[in-house]
Amino acid sequence: MTLTDYLTIGGTFSAIIAVVGWWIKSRLETSIKHEYDRLLEAFKTEQKRSEVLHAERLAAFKELSAKLIALRRYCRARSAEIHDQSEFEPRTKSLSEAEHKSLLSHYEEINKSLDERELFISKPSKARFHDLFQQMSLGFNLELYLAGGSSPVELNADGLYDSVVDRINLILESLYGDLGFPSA
Repeated sequence: MTLTDYLTIGGTFSAIIAVVGWWIKSRLETSIKHEYDRLLEAFKTEQKRSEVLHAERLAAFKELSAKLIALRRYCRARSAEIHDQSEFEPRTKSLSEAEHKSLLSHYEEINKSLDERELFISKPSKARFHDLFQQMSLGFNLELYLAGGSSPVELNADGLYDSVVDRINLILESLYGDLGFPSA
């Protein structure tokens, strides 16, 4: 074989390698591009799902927190009346119509809102609501007893309202956590 034959064979192999390299490169680019596009679409879908979930959790938080704050104001006013605290403490007479309801009425409103938004509330928050409802159930009978004119001293009614307020604060903290906000 002569030098020309070696150069011809070398040139042919170089051309074949260049064509095969170009073909592999185009296949890889296409494959990588398809994989990139698939991952990008998956990311966009997850981002959109996350945005919708966050918006729904925010709406649930607004609705439930308004009802919880109304209950908390009611409980603080009832506790102030039972303790016979300073005249500067809020009383049930000074509460709005949405706030001045029995524990049972507050329970029914909160429970209805919770049922409507249950999908967007975390398990820890649901457990806190359950604790609140158990504490409030003690207050249903207590309020009936107090409405009958009986003395609250025998039942330690002020402790009940204070413990309901404590549970409301725990729920609000948990709902803040559901939204991704740091606890206070």
